Amino acid sequence: MPGNSHTSVRSRTVAAELRKFRESRGLSCAEVGEKLGASASKISRMETGHSGLQVEDVAALLGFYEVSAKKRTELLDLLKRGDQKGWWERQANLPSIWRAVIDFENKATRIQNYEPLIVPGLLQTDEYAAALLRGTEPTLSGAELDNLVATRMARHSLLIGHRAPQYVACIHESALRIPVGGPSVMVRQLRRLIDLGERANITIRVVPASSGAHSGLRGPFMILEFAEEPSLVYIENQDTGLFLEEEADLAGYRLALRNILSEAVAPDATEAALTALIAELTK
Repeated sequence: MPGNSHTSVRSRTVAAELRKFRESRGLSCAEVGEKLGASASKISRMETGHSGLQVEDVAALLGFYEVSAKKRTELLDLLKRGDQKGWWERQANLPSIWRAVIDFENKATRIQNYEPLIVPGLLQTDEYAAALLRGTEPTLSGAELDNLVATRMARHSLLIGHRAPQYVACIHESALRIPVGGPSVMVRQLRRLIDLGERANITIRVVPASSGAHSGLRGPFMILEFAEEPSLVYIENQDTGLFLEEEADLAGYRLALRNILSEAVAPDATEAALTALIAELTK
């Protein structure tokens, strides 16, 4: 089967799910291939997105893994729409798309994230995350809140593992001045940013409020780069999460990031900027 020069976000998502189903059953690619009359390499290529996914092949795997009818329908529908560039979901909250974001974060070799109003999720403390979610989604139950905070905290291991990606977080000063959870929570959050900024794979940049108008005022975004897959842009607002994969979109967001970074304080001045904010909060 010929390989794909460009695998859509939807197809990549289906491929990742196939791998998870196999691994959850403790099976090797060779064992699955033997049962279905396919080579181990074909099963592996399907799971990595290096092989074009055919509906019949995926349906056979899902049936072999005894995946529920609802989940089978969901994944096959994603696959059938796989040639459409981009992927969006609109819903009352975003935990289902969080799973896709987390999966792509774990595959990325470089992540660049700009946030104008909040501390990036990968850098949040648990108490900051809880206060943020409680304020932005007041209808969450206690159990739902705890689950979302735990999920966000689990994402942090990505930045400290042996295969940690290069991570650039560009944060507008406004995000660091909004008292999410109160002054004491913000002080601990700012100290956490200082600690993380000392890691070799993490760069934190602060855009001062004095910078005035710049590209970052149009909203937050994340650029994810991969070793063997096309890059992606992820953007999110009140109730929509959107993946972009067209080259024109990627070029536009890369240009925006360069513009924003040109307004940020120098990397070696970040700690001083954060320390100054802490001093203001602890007067």
